[in-house]
Amino acid sequence: MYSPSGVGPHCTVMSSISGSIPATVGALEVGILFAIFLSGVCTVQVYVYFHQYPKDPWGLKLLVALIWVLDLTHSILLCHLIYTITVTQYGRQEDLLIPPKSLNASLLISGLMGPLEQGWFTYRLFKFTKTLPLPVLCFTLSLLRLAGSIGLFSVSLDEMTLYAFQDRLLWLIAAVIIVGAAVDVILVVALCYHLRFWSRDGFQRMSRLVNQLMTWTIETGAITTTGALALLITFLTMHDNFIYIGFFVLMAKLFANSLLFSLNARERFAEICAEVLPTLTHVSHSSHRFTPLDLDVMESHAAAPTLPSPVSPSWSWTEFSAAPVLLRQPHPRVPIRIRTDVKRQSSVSFASPSTAASAY
Repeated sequence: MYSPSGVGPHCTVMSSISGSIPATVGALEVGILFAIFLSGVCTVQVYVYFHQYPKDPWGLKLLVALIWVLDLTHSILLCHLIYTITVTQYGRQEDLLIPPKSLNASLLISGLMGPLEQGWFTYRLFKFTKTLPLPVLCFTLSLLRLAGSIGLFSVSLDEMTLYAFQDRLLWLIAAVIIVGAAVDVILVVALCYHLRFWSRDGFQRMSRLVNQLMTWTIETGAITTTGALALLITFLTMHDNFIYIGFFVLMAKLFANSLLFSLNARERFAEICAEVLPTLTHVSHSSHRFTPLDLDVMESHAAAPTLPSPVSPSWSWTEFSAAPVLLRQPHPRVPIRIRTDVKRQSSVSFASPSTAASAY
């Protein structure tokens, strides 16, 4: 079937894709080059993690190992993708209409890594705020994003062109991108809001600790949020030339590095806690590595500092972690006995523990 102008639809499609080849393949190649670089950064971060935190729970170690395996698999798929497009299919523009299977598989890998990273930060949000609404919302949205990614992967297994795939599932692609960006923004804004709230009502000496927490929260959140927003903008404004695919291949790497950066930053955070909160903990780096439980406790202290006791002028933090951290012991409290048998006046006398025990 031909159009009224005498040009067939196949020729029209070929003409459109011919005009977008430099933009599409160029953006894809640049995105893959950056992705391979970030994969190397991810490998270094994995090495640092296992070297610095050998006492972390096995569940967290398995999470890091899974992230690294997925990242490596994703890199192999991207290498196969760019080799197929630039070498195997070189000069055959019609073959570009049907993407290689490696692109479809990378879609699934990215869909798996996103919820893993967002799940970790959702857990951090819950441990910090001790509330359920926002963490449940973020967790639900992450699961929806995962389900959408699996759906896109399933449909992509059918032999169809990029144009047919995009026209058929335009709404689902947009939903997956928007939901992913929304979760990242919610996590960053929620954590920064609660940190700023406690900074306003907390002690002056907590400012450095809270500011450092906010800085790391913004940095780790900005890694994925910026990528998600760039992907969303290019998809909504330039989805005809497929430039957004160049940002899409980067998202899995951003998820992996954001998670690993958060884990590896605990050592530095512990040092700042030891400086800012000397009554909280004294760290022996040669005998102890901080665990996620320690970070939970320190963040809880940053969020809800304990007020001084009205009885004793000395106060100390309470450590709930089972890790072998040395605490500064509080001054022993002296029992107080108030005499009420004297009319028109009352006197306060301090008794020793033995005397107080015999008196009561």
